Amino acid sequence: MSSLVADPAAPRVVPQAEPAVLSQVTPTTDQFKFLNNALNDLTGDVVIMGGYRGSILRSAQPPHRQLWIPVKVGLNLRKVDLEVGLKPEDEEKMHESIIPSGMLTHIGPIDISRRLIKKLRACENARNGKLRVWEYGYDWRLSPHLLSRKLISALENLPSNRKGTPLQDSGALIIAHSLGGLITRHVINQRPELVSGVLYAGVPQHCVNILGPLRNGDEVLLSSKVLTAQVNFTIRTSFALLPEDGSCFLDKTTKEAYPVNFFDANTWIENRLSPCVAAPLPPLSKTTSGLGSLVEAVSGGLPKLPLRATWKLQDAAEEKDGDSLDPIEPRMNGHGNAAIGKGPSSSSSWSVSTVCTLPRDEAIAYLRRTLAETLKFKQELVVRPELRETNAYPPIAVLYGKTVPTVYGAKVDGREGIKRADAYDRLAFASGDGVCLARAAMVPEGYETVPNGRISSDRGHVNLLGDLEGVGRAIKAIQAGRRRGIGLGKK
Repeated sequence: MSSLVADPAAPRVVPQAEPAVLSQVTPTTDQFKFLNNALNDLTGDVVIMGGYRGSILRSAQPPHRQLWIPVKVGLNLRKVDLEVGLKPEDEEKMHESIIPSGMLTHIGPIDISRRLIKKLRACENARNGKLRVWEYGYDWRLSPHLLSRKLISALENLPSNRKGTPLQDSGALIIAHSLGGLITRHVINQRPELVSGVLYAGVPQHCVNILGPLRNGDEVLLSSKVLTAQVNFTIRTSFALLPEDGSCFLDKTTKEAYPVNFFDANTWIENRLSPCVAAPLPPLSKTTSGLGSLVEAVSGGLPKLPLRATWKLQDAAEEKDGDSLDPIEPRMNGHGNAAIGKGPSSSSSWSVSTVCTLPRDEAIAYLRRTLAETLKFKQELVVRPELRETNAYPPIAVLYGKTVPTVYGAKVDGREGIKRADAYDRLAFASGDGVCLARAAMVPEGYETVPNGRISSDRGHVNLLGDLEGVGRAIKAIQAGRRRGIGLGKK
């Protein structure tokens, strides 16, 4: 089950406990020039969806207690079990125990999409009913194929996709963050007529950050018991972030690349990428211990606001050692903002976060099936020539960051170093938003963005949609593309 939540005062598609009511504000004319101009012409349905771990999850049973919201979970104020069973029917029946409930719009003071949603719902077109704003919540733990089918079903039921709607007014504008963009890209490759335009915000074609949590687990604020290595292993969408070209590992001395086939289960066993199939070998080097490590371990578990434009790249491919910046996205070294090469490393984090209780034969069978299904999903993201030639693809814009150091690989001690517990202790960085590399945020080959539809932002990944003017520029570019007939078929 997924949830489409409109204005808090309107009926909901799925009966749930009420989220916080978003107050209306009067738009200013100067502070958000591009966004306000875009909103003046924006009508129909707008769907906003979050990314990996970016939707609130609740118990399916009344009173629908919240199970996933990082502050409460991460401070150990609420115990949850986010593990998904290994069998296909386990995720098909997941709605019987856990349901999504809209986007995770903010984490404490960190804005993800709350300001944007407030602005959209407060504009004149929304107040007079010409614009309908929907938060789309989905269970980000389930297989991407299943999530694509659920999104198609939700879009089919929107007013703009009802039978008899004029072609120029049909389809929803989707604003998709991170993983939500991969699901959206799959949808428009199946049913492009359901979508009038897409804004991809920090949508990675791949993200090697996920390898850290799959081996070591990762912390949610102060808790290492929620997203353990085993839990991350059972989250189907974890594998959708793997690079198809096998890039990640490079020799720490010679810089030689060591490509691996991440979609072959034997690679996972041989290189010990998850303790669920093979535990990593001991580290080659000793890790630091003592007071310094303890202090960094505590501070590393606390959320930090993403860095702004205080870091400048001399070369887009230059390697950097830096901090992990995102409190909810997967972290390669698995432990908040502890400095790379100092303090607690992934190799010293064993215990609760790396214990595996899954039967190994069942885990391997699950891995083989999931990798095959995920690779098929990623192959289905490739542009379809027949849709491009018939002008079926909706206008596309991209909002991306390039001012925050972002992991693109791990520096290891030879190919054998991949198997070691300290494989992710030294990382290589390039330009991006802290999670998604700038180059990986572009649309795949064959797709086209509309003119003026590639907008760079100085925001970090988690609050990229907080760049309201960037969002406004992107929407304006999409609107201009639609007026020129993009996505409306051959003239």
